[in-house]
Amino acid sequence: MRSNQFRLSALMLTVLLGACVTPVSTAIKPTEANIAKYSELSALDVVTAFEKSVNDAKTANMDFLAPNYYSEASKVLAESQNGLSSKPKEQLAQLAAKGDAILEKGRSVMSIVQYRFSKELELKAQLDHLNAAKTLPKDYEKLMKDFTSLIVKVERELPENLDKPKEILFDALQKLEVRAVQEGALHESEAINADSKNKLAEKQVPATYSEAVRIYQDAHTQIAAAPHDQELVARLSRQALFAARHAQQLNDRVIELQTQLKGGSNSASPAMGMSIGGGAGAASLNTQSSSSAGVEKGAMEKVVLQEEDRLASIATALGQKDLRDLSFDKQAAEIKRAAADAAAKARNEDGIAAAKSMEVRLQAAKDATQKALAQVADKDQLLAAQTAQLAEKDALITQLNDKITALTPKKKVKAKR
Repeated sequence: MRSNQFRLSALMLTVLLGACVTPVSTAIKPTEANIAKYSELSALDVVTAFEKSVNDAKTANMDFLAPNYYSEASKVLAESQNGLSSKPKEQLAQLAAKGDAILEKGRSVMSIVQYRFSKELELKAQLDHLNAAKTLPKDYEKLMKDFTSLIVKVERELPENLDKPKEILFDALQKLEVRAVQEGALHESEAINADSKNKLAEKQVPATYSEAVRIYQDAHTQIAAAPHDQELVARLSRQALFAARHAQQLNDRVIELQTQLKGGSNSASPAMGMSIGGGAGAASLNTQSSSSAGVEKGAMEKVVLQEEDRLASIATALGQKDLRDLSFDKQAAEIKRAAADAAAKARNEDGIAAAKSMEVRLQAAKDATQKALAQVADKDQLLAAQTAQLAEKDALITQLNDKITALTPKKKVKAKR
């Protein structure tokens, strides 16, 4: 946050340097009231009191609403602080009185700016609330530069008509607000979808991934139409995030099962190897290392979706929420915990029987997944064998064509007389 404030201050200073010809303080003289405020204080108290006035001005946002006046007052404060050990008290009091007069003028300018830019300032406050300086730094910085240049013109009492520039600024602020709402609501789901895409989710879980992208894009559109509907934005954010995590977990599960296929793993999968009572391991898979090379697009996704459905039916029976945005091993762990809790509460034959029933269902779900995986492996091996046979036939045809070509006599071309 401090780095953003520093960037904004530096930005406004750049604008000021370009817009200012003479310091605003040259035409400002301290009043008797300004001088009387510091005349009875000690040198240290003079500097301390004026420092508080400058800090209060910053808290009131004078550095943005009247940047030239705040800048000049800050210079006076720095001169006072540096001269605390070398300047007499009377001179320090004069400096503080002048700085006080500058701040008074700055406060009057602030009122004018707040009146003339009331709608634009409301949008800026909303952008700050949405942390746009961090989420959309380049666009935010550019708009604040444009905003500050208009404020400086008001501050300098320039006669230029600002109606059109204000209209352009207001439109840009509105558009940035919509983008900031979208970014805040959908940034995480967008990042997860991008990660899934990098892990080939489009090919491995095409149906689930495309659905996650569709939900994200739909949320993006709906938020643009109603960025101030907080309830809608929150709901769309949850839906997009759930869909993104769901696709991510499915894709990770497919990668895990593909690894088993390639390696001919005999071990149970992490998710389905967990049972309420520590059931037996999964059936072994005797597949060759070359398998999965020819698995059709989305075939493994179907296996994983079936596995997910079996887990979901058990979770539903236990009164669990939708767990599909969790990894498969975490889903199984949640089911195990819920079943154990139910059994502990019941502590009777019915409760124990229900817990054992859930254990059987988990084991059956695990076995069904391994059976489906074995079927995919068998289909893959058959496809590979068929591909090899076709390659042999292609080679034989090529050889026959070469022999035919060699045996066919070439026709002699008769010379023209």
